[in-house]
Amino acid sequence: MRFACEYESKSGMIGLILFSAQDRNSAEIFVEELIDYQGHTNVHNLNELTEGTVAELFRLYPRIANVTDRKGIPRKS
Repeated sequence: MRFACEYESKSGMIGLILFSAQDRNSAEIFVEELIDYQGHTNVHNLNELTEGTVAELFRLYPRIANVTDRKGIPRKS
């Protein structure tokens, strides 16, 4: 199963973590370990990804989509 969650690091950087786990319980344990051992100050909004598309990520994580700097991303003319 595929999962995603938002995080905030001690330096204030926010981001999205994509990972695989056998089930929801395993995913929740992974999130707890991110907080306990990796030093992330805030890990939240855990979701199972059913489609695995970028559109799904934008729908589930609109806050991340709104802060993405798209100036460096090539676009079609």
